[in-house]
Amino acid sequence: MSKLSHPPQSGATNARRIFSAVLLLSFVLCSWLQGFGVNAQSGRRRAEPARPSSPPPADTATQGESESESKPRGSATKPNASVLVNFVVMEDDNMIVSIPYGAREIVNEGFLRRLKQSRAVAVEGAGKAGRKEARDRAKKEKDAFVVLLQVEEDAASSGQQSIGRADTRTLVINIHVYAPVTGDLKFTDRVWQRPYRQTATIGGVRVPVPVSRRSERFPSEYQLEQASRDAADRLMSRFNVIPPPEN
Repeated sequence: MSKLSHPPQSGATNARRIFSAVLLLSFVLCSWLQGFGVNAQSGRRRAEPARPSSPPPADTATQGESESESKPRGSATKPNASVLVNFVVMEDDNMIVSIPYGAREIVNEGFLRRLKQSRAVAVEGAGKAGRKEARDRAKKEKDAFVVLLQVEEDAASSGQQSIGRADTRTLVINIHVYAPVTGDLKFTDRVWQRPYRQTATIGGVRVPVPVSRRSERFPSEYQLEQASRDAADRLMSRFNVIPPPEN
């Protein structure tokens, strides 16, 4: 018997194989292009600048504690960096009957007003006290000097005092200054009155000072107020503070 021989492959079979190969290649190419596009888009997204995230809200309680811990304890901050010396002014409570109460007020107010005119001085009025109370107050202060302001007759130092009302022109001003922390007496000063001049100095030239009728006083009272300003100027000079010009 003769063997059967396979007929040669026809052109249709070859065409199907080529078509299948083209389809497969097209599928692979499409898949590759699709993957490339995704990667390109993801790459562009990475290139976009990142938005800054808002900082978390600060904890005010923690912040306050950290600030307080950073400052050394016991350090007092001055309200004004130009302040060179601090004063606590106390009025002597020794009420001498012969000295008019109004004279004490003139001295105390004029003394405080003059000190407050200087930017290099910080001053506080602390009421009335004796020498012991003023010394005890100075021991409680950290950097303020306690000034005890006293008004008496000039003749009182010799043991002679007026029986009735004293003449305001004979009054003198005594100041006692106590150091802070220790309470030691730093120095004392005594200021006498000088003839009153109702003028002020402007550029080295003396000009009259206008006085309102409401605030008019006797010449002796103006002279006593002038002495209180002189006492304040001498106190500032003791601490190397240049007194401000007279208004």
